[in-house]
Parts: sequence; structure tokens; C-alpha cells
Amino acid sequence: MALQEQRINPVFHVSLLRVYHVSRDLLFPNRVHPKPYDFGVPYEHKWFVDKLFGHHWKGKNLEFEVRWSLGDTTWELFENCEELEALDRYLEIQGMNCPAELP
Repeated sequence: MALQEQRINPVFHVSLLRVYHVSRDLLFPNRVHPKPYDFGVPYEHKWFVDKLFGHHWKGKNLEFEVRWSLGDTTWELFENCEELEALDRYLEIQGMNCPAELP
């Protein structure tokens, strides 16, 4: 969403992708590194969990697919989600009493 508000297209054609080559600072000793782009999100902005979409097990670790208030989706470990109300709603929808019961 932040990209679209800045009129930056979030979709790119595969022909625009290039192989990443590590920069060698020894070749360019006086080069100034630009600051990261500011997408207009205030630094103090609080991120809230909107919803849990899914889950999977990575070995013995349970991870949840989390939708954040700004629209981003990430995979988070159970330890990061265990106090969330969204987890309670997700377990209720799945018909489970505790996360260990999830398939």
C-alpha cells in the first residue's frame, strides 16, 4: 500500500530482475551510501496484528501467517503470537483448544 501511495508499481516483470553482485568498497573508497527510502510510514507507527491466516510446522516449531495492520504478511513463531487475541480466534475457527493440537 505504501508503494502505491507513492505511485510506485509493486509488480515487476521478470525481465527487469538482475543477478545481485556484492559491492566492493575497496574499488570505490569515497562512495557515499544513500539513505534507505522512506515510504512515508511514521517511525513511531505501531504495528498491530489484524488476523492469522494459516500455520505450518517447521520441524518442532509452529509458525503462523500474520497479517499486520499496514497490510504486510509475515510468518511468525508461536512464541511471538501466543499472547495475541488473533491466535484465540484462529484456534476457535480451527476447532482446536491449544496450538499443539494443530495439524
